Amino acid sequence: MLFRRRKSSSPRIKLLELAVATRYAVSRLGLLAARLRSSYERTHDRSLLTMLRSILRLQAVLEVLSVRLETMADIGAFSAEDLSIIRRVIGEARQAYGMVAPGVASMLSDLENMVSSIASITGMELPLAESPTVNEHVKRIMEEAAVVAEQRLSEIVEKPA
Repeated sequence: MLFRRRKSSSPRIKLLELAVATRYAVSRLGLLAARLRSSYERTHDRSLLTMLRSILRLQAVLEVLSVRLETMADIGAFSAEDLSIIRRVIGEARQAYGMVAPGVASMLSDLENMVSSIASITGMELPLAESPTVNEHVKRIMEEAAVVAEQRLSEIVEKPA
């Protein structure tokens, strides 16, 4: 007897898949950051430093999101507001950093689509107009990521050759 996997997955599994996809994106950005760092160390081109800063910020944003997603999946409970925050952070990141390197915008769009898929599976409607609570969470996540990225960048720049 041949067993077939169910096509539909639980929302928890979808959250874990999104967390894995986010971690994969962080890993890809890490490789890109390493190449930029190497090029910057050779040339000291300020435009490479600007690109590196953007990549590190995006990487930090996605790291925060992946931890949040893993926590939500572990707890097994999440709300439309939680998904709205995640979708909004990814959208803000796509707007701010999507054009920093080829493929980054599409990678972020794929993550946004996964969030929308989770919302549709659960029957949650993600509001178009964001609440002040959502805006505050998004702002805090983006600010925390900027601080982490600046710390990482300063370690790279100040490191003796």
